[in-house]
This record gives sequence, C-alpha cells and structure tokens, in this order.
Amino acid sequence: LDGLARLCRRADVKAGDVLFRQGDRSDGCYIVLDGVLSIYAQSPEGDETLLALLRAGDVIGEMGLIDGMPRSATATALKSCALAFLGTGNFNRFAEDYPAVYRQMLGIVSTRLRVTNDVFSAYLQLPLGGRLAHVMLQLAGCLGDPLADGRIIIRQKITQGELARMTGSSRENVNRMLNAWRDEKIVSRISSYYCLEQQERLRELATP
Repeated sequence: LDGLARLCRRADVKAGDVLFRQGDRSDGCYIVLDGVLSIYAQSPEGDETLLALLRAGDVIGEMGLIDGMPRSATATALKSCALAFLGTGNFNRFAEDYPAVYRQMLGIVSTRLRVTNDVFSAYLQLPLGGRLAHVMLQLAGCLGDPLADGRIIIRQKITQGELARMTGSSRENVNRMLNAWRDEKIVSRISSYYCLEQQERLRELATP
C-alpha cells in the first residue's frame, strides 16, 4: 500500500464537476479520500441510471486498469471530492513486481460488477417509488446524519431535478411522489434538507 501510495497524485473535483465521462479514454483509477461521487451509466437512447454513490475509501475507474477499455460510466462530484489518482502505467509496472495486486484489483472489479447487476435488476423491477426509495437510502448512507430520535437527515441540498436524474424519471413525477411521502410522514424537509422519517418503509419500497 505504501508503494502504491507513492505512485499516486492528488486530484480535486468541485461539487457538480465531471471527473470523467462514459466513453472517455481510461488512463488510471481514482481513490476517494473525501467527498461523494455519483456514478451514472447512459443508454444509447440517452436515459441515465444511477449506479452508485461512492465515498471515502471507494475506488472508481478500476476496470480500465484491467482491460484498458473506455470508461463505462460517468463520474460526477455530488459533493466536492479529494481524490488520489493512480495511472495505468505506474500500476502495471508496480503489479509486475507484486502480482498479488492484480488479484486484489480483480476482487474489487468483481464486487463492482455484482453491485451494478443488482442495481440494473432492481431498476428493471421497481416502480418510481422503489427507485426513489433506493436513491434516498443511498444518499442517507453517504451524506446522512442520525438525529436523536432515530431519523436521518441528508445534509446536502439535493434538487428534485437531481433526484429525477438519479431515478430516471421526470421532476414532476418525483415531486408528486415526495408530496405523497410527506403526507404519509415517510420523508420530510428540515431547513431544505431531506429527512428520512421511516427508514424501514423505504427499505420495503426499495425491495423488488
């Protein structure tokens, strides 16, 4: 790890900026040191699917280290990020001396593929309410703070437009769903932040 760390360089991305786009040339991977990255895949028709939200300790772009193919998804900073970049050339030279690194990286790739398959499977089966519940739980996992009464507040201003993009829906439909959830006291707003009132109910909705 120390040897790999010496080969990395710092890279910072401001909130809202794109780290790389689907189809870009792969030149290395990034390790998230701080912040949150949102990972999207785009269909030929232009529809977007949120694959994952990554936070400190997660790796992104690792597939390019193995196969050298173009980026398979778009990475955007949901929250300003500090990253460590490991270039493909440096990685390959290091791995020639320490082949165990390849096994570790393949394990990371395998885990990411399983997560991606689960996401697509869920999105194919879930209605908007289920997809929105899935996204809310992901946001709470990355950006949430627990309150004394057991609720979780997402301390990041997320617009309905962003939620629509994350769920592959329209802002109007997301707005109707959130209004219904507020009436049912599933999700509320506190000082412009979303607050999860009933986490178990959201988990039920997010289960295919």
